[in-house]
Amino acid sequence: MSNIVKNNRLLPAIILSVVCGLIAGAAGEIVTRVYFLKDFSVPYFNNEVNLNDLNNNRSNLIIRDAKKVVVSQDIKVSETINSIRPALIGIFKEIDGSKATSTDYYKLDEPFLVGLAVTADGWVAISIPDDIKKTLNIKNYVAITSDRKVYKLDQIAGFNDLPGSLTFLHLTAASNLSIKKIVLRSDISLGQSVLAINGFSNVFLTSISSFKKMSPVLSSDSLNSRFTFAGDMGDEYKNSFVFNLAGDLVAIIGTDKEVIPAFSYNAYWQSFFKKGVISQPVLGVNYLDLSSTKSLGISLEKGAWLYKTEGALAVLKNSPAELAGLKEGDIITWINNQELDANNDLANIISNFNPGDTITLTYQRNGIEKEVNIKLGAKK
Repeated sequence: MSNIVKNNRLLPAIILSVVCGLIAGAAGEIVTRVYFLKDFSVPYFNNEVNLNDLNNNRSNLIIRDAKKVVVSQDIKVSETINSIRPALIGIFKEIDGSKATSTDYYKLDEPFLVGLAVTADGWVAISIPDDIKKTLNIKNYVAITSDRKVYKLDQIAGFNDLPGSLTFLHLTAASNLSIKKIVLRSDISLGQSVLAINGFSNVFLTSISSFKKMSPVLSSDSLNSRFTFAGDMGDEYKNSFVFNLAGDLVAIIGTDKEVIPAFSYNAYWQSFFKKGVISQPVLGVNYLDLSSTKSLGISLEKGAWLYKTEGALAVLKNSPAELAGLKEGDIITWINNQELDANNDLANIISNFNPGDTITLTYQRNGIEKEVNIKLGAKK
């Protein structure tokens, strides 16, 4: 009995000792942080780590169970630029090695043109103003990568009709070039931050302010989509490239400052790299996108409504669509397993196929759903 009483008397003293020890430990950590580490943040109560607040006394950072890590936009933009630079290719007027002197040099931050590597073996996408393209002799130019390797140019694609005056140059004996992923339409949203880059020293941070079509009535066989950005970037950003903050290619800005989504080009340059020619698939219809228009006589809120204007038929003569039996007033709702909606426009879907591919097209006619297989043609 006496032992039990003695233990009960000791229990408060033990608890008090433990509490005092914890308080002393916490106080010691606070003193160490404030007077030695110069860290004035409050420990224990905040699981948010702001990388901007790190000081020189905390060079070694270990994050355990942080609920939120805050990285400033400046840091993210800087990281993005550094990840993009290896894919940018500067085009310079060649200095004749046989006549060069010790004072001749290439000014790397002032290229004549800037391209973007799109294949590891040397193909470079580049938007060339028409007046320059007419007289451009690639034998008089060299390409220099961010790691200062110099390449001769041996091929230029003879395209004259791609939006943005886009064409392709090839670097002799190039390999292992850094290439960037093309952003899908479904991964692009209004208000999204993007970087326009022209050269190795011009960068413009902006955001996507609108996603629009070139006209109300669209062609299934054209690049209809365009972006606009918040703020005027100025003429120096003509013929440049636009990336998201992950460093993926979002758009190409042409000579006339039109902003063409990169996904619109994807099928074109893929066919070029595989076959050596631009191979454009053709369905042969003109339509209104019901995701962005409202018809008084149609209850559907998405789909491609085949529509005729004074200058264009709804279904082109002798086109794959006409041969398959499509008619004015039909509403295309699905292509294979892709539903047409605000993120999946008919022209964008068709551009992902090759001439000769067979697609399964679902459409409505007078409220009745039908399905037909169509073999896509090729644009002449």
